[in-house]
Amino acid sequence: MPYEEAIEATVTREQARREIAKHDCEGFAQFLADVGDRATYTGKEVLDWLGY
Repeated sequence: MPYEEAIEATVTREQARREIAKHDCEGFAQFLADVGDRATYTGKEVLDWLGY
């Protein structure tokens, strides 16, 4: 998916967890602490947190 589409996507908590796990970074618990524990996130929130 192109970046422009990804930032506008809505992803579930599980989809966000899987994407973060692919990058083997600080971990999903840190994402939740930084962004909040919700049922859905924007693609922009996930990508921004990952540093894209």
